[in-house]
Amino acid sequence: MGQRAALGLSGILLAYFALRVPGLGWGLPPTTPEVAKSDFRCSYAIDEDDVLTAVSFLRPSEGKWDVRLYHWGTLHFLLLAPVMKVFEAVGYLPAPWREAYYNLTAGDFERVYMAARLVSVLIGAVTVWLVFMLGRQWAGETEGLLAALFLAVSPAHMLTSLQARVDMTMAALVALTALLALRSPGSFWMAAAAGLAVAAKHSAILHVAPIVLVAGRLRAATALGFTAGLLVGEPFWLVHGGEIVRQLRVNLGGKGPARAFEFAGNFVDLARFSMGLPLAALAVAGLWWRREKVLLAAVGGGVLVLALMQVVLLRLHVPLLPFLCVAAAIAVMRLGRAAAPVVPVAVAFPLFASLAQLDYMRSPHPANEILPVILREVPPRTPIARLIAEMPPLDRRVYPMGGNPLLHRVSAPWVLLTDLAVGQYPPLAPDYALIADKRLARRFAWATLGEQGAPHDWKYTHASMMLYRRNR
Repeated sequence: MGQRAALGLSGILLAYFALRVPGLGWGLPPTTPEVAKSDFRCSYAIDEDDVLTAVSFLRPSEGKWDVRLYHWGTLHFLLLAPVMKVFEAVGYLPAPWREAYYNLTAGDFERVYMAARLVSVLIGAVTVWLVFMLGRQWAGETEGLLAALFLAVSPAHMLTSLQARVDMTMAALVALTALLALRSPGSFWMAAAAGLAVAAKHSAILHVAPIVLVAGRLRAATALGFTAGLLVGEPFWLVHGGEIVRQLRVNLGGKGPARAFEFAGNFVDLARFSMGLPLAALAVAGLWWRREKVLLAAVGGGVLVLALMQVVLLRLHVPLLPFLCVAAAIAVMRLGRAAAPVVPVAVAFPLFASLAQLDYMRSPHPANEILPVILREVPPRTPIARLIAEMPPLDRRVYPMGGNPLLHRVSAPWVLLTDLAVGQYPPLAPDYALIADKRLARRFAWATLGEQGAPHDWKYTHASMMLYRRNR
């Protein structure tokens, strides 16, 4: 790597961290007795608590190595557990950290989440470096730097890297698989990276299989490498294979290919919320101009995932983004001087959307703003019709679930609505009065052509909360 490239990549990584580190503590509930009694330990990025709970089961000194949760994959859990011990050793977290997590200890509970999210941020930084390497391998250092920049400012990548999830680890390993497919196609190490990606998240098989297949003929070294990578990242296959299969069946039960709504929605969101329209257009042009088989295979795998998933989520885009960013960088260089005015515009859309998310993260969360209103206004033992119990975290013994307002007209005395819902609420009866409306002003909405139809994980950071009371 030349000096210019090293300086450029260093600047990009500095910008990467500047967009993420200030938001590490976003979306956490208040550490109050009422929240502690709710038994919820989740953030407002739903499912983060499942990751932390699974990691808390790992206690090697007591001979406890079973995470119990297998339907995603377990590599990220196995990586996170020793890192959390390091945070204990240096004094950032109390020992054992799981007590601060389960007891909702003020100050330390927040640090548990921030430490776990920092791991995702660091893995995301590795992905930015891998994208630079991919761009350089396919085209040159300039293309690598542009691709790294495009990924660093991606709002979907930013949001996912600030959550304690398995997706960032999987995305990094998918990118590594593609890089090794270019450098040593069909090798043991390429296949091992693919196996590790699947151990991070099982859906990665759809991402890495096309890469492995086009990179060279399958042989014994490939099969051995994949098996080794899978078992290193998910050794539970050796002792709990049946339970892993059972959880996968339960998680996938009844699911088929995405309907037209989800399929089209994911591609619209990829352009609007993950990349920005100018950058997405450049990516399509780059794929057309540079029909390199590994690049096309990687993109094809990502498209296959979107075609099969019956949900519209930005984190599904993250393994696809590195390759689209490389394709966009190739298109910029193909355009030559004509690209001079295009690049600032292409960067501005995702950058301002990421800055908007950072502003939301640094602002009081609407769920935390509505919580004291509920505790003050709603009598205990009174049902509240609401979408989810954990945003805000309400003790269901004190405030029972009063029905799902998205599925039918409600008759509960209180109703809590949120714009996290995918779809339209049935209209409330006219005898409901709005008691409180907590929301954040929308920032730089032009960068995504507004937030109409935004996927619910885009709105995790700033979900509007509206409390209604029935007057009779």
